[in-house]
This record gives sequence, structure tokens and C-alpha cells, in this order.
Amino acid sequence: MISYLQAENITKSFGDLVLFEDISLSIHKNQKIALIAKNGTGKTTLLEIIAGNDSPDSGQIIMKNDITVGYLEQNPKFNEENTVLEEVYASSSEVVSLLQTYHNILINDDKEQLQEVLEKMDVLKAWDHEVKVKQILAELKIENPDDKISTLSGGQKKRIALANVLINEPDILIMDEPTNHLDLDMIEWLEEFLLSTKSSILM
Repeated sequence: MISYLQAENITKSFGDLVLFEDISLSIHKNQKIALIAKNGTGKTTLLEIIAGNDSPDSGQIIMKNDITVGYLEQNPKFNEENTVLEEVYASSSEVVSLLQTYHNILINDDKEQLQEVLEKMDVLKAWDHEVKVKQILAELKIENPDDKISTLSGGQKKRIALANVLINEPDILIMDEPTNHLDLDMIEWLEEFLLSTKSSILM
């Protein structure tokens, strides 16, 4: 089994409070891992460290070269002036960026650029990804791509952040309480999606 990431002897304290000590774990290709503990015992802090957003007091994170990591934070951060579409498609992935360009062209009715983008989408086989993106947005009830992030509720923002990490299909998908703000239908759909995804999961 291919090891994507290893956390070795991770310790984290806040003052006299030791959240966790000498925690080690490995994330392998196609592995699905659930992290379960009481509130306030450091689950979010551990995920932040593994995702690279925080540093341990001691220990280290070792990651395989060229591995992509997607992280759904408990309270996602956005550029409040961006539109829903811009945040959903925020990515370093060429295919996802191309899809955003395609949608912008459709919105602006830019026929001159459309043909060039359509040719690129054929080359990159982006149409299959486009179908998956539409399914994700529909299932999470993300319906108004032109709305500003600043006008949305906390629940809507969490669903947009979830859509973004699912669309990007990272090698490792780290999710902090992904079912917050989801109704029962969305939770059932997400369960099926995560069972079928090729991403390794820590949640």
C-alpha cells in the first residue's frame, strides 16, 4: 500500500493544557479514516497540523512528493468579495481552472473566446469533470453562481467550501465536520460520494 502521508510523534499543548502527545498515524492511497473524540480534545488542531496550517510542538509530518491535499476547515475562510462561482472553482488544477473560464465565457457571452476554450476542454477531457461538478453543485443546492460570498449564511459558505474540495479531487481529502449545515439528503449523497472517490480521506 502506497503511503501518502505520515505523522510522527505529534505533540501539541496550549499553556499547561496538553491536547495530545506522541500521536503517530499514516494515510495510505485509497484509505478512509475517521477521527473520533470528545469535543475540546484537539481534533481540529490535529487536522490543522496534518493539513499544514499549524505546527506541532514536536514531531513531524512527512508527505510523499507531488501529493495534493484538500482541507475542508470547520470555519472556512473566503474572499468575501468573490462570487460563489469564483470560490467553487478556486484551484491550481488546470482542468478546474479551465471550467471556471468556460463558465465565465458563458456568463459574459464571449463567442470569440468560446471556440478556443472548447478545444482545450476536448484536449483535457474536461467534459466528464464538468458533469461531476454539476452534480456536486446540484446535490449541495448551490444555485446562484453570481452571488457575492459576503451575502451568504454560514451554512451556505460551508457547502461552497465542501463543493470546492470535492471538485478538486485531491489525493488526500481532510474534512473537519463535513456534515455540518447539510440536510439528510445531502448527508446521504455525501456518504455515497466519499465511498466512491479515489481520494484518501481523513475526517
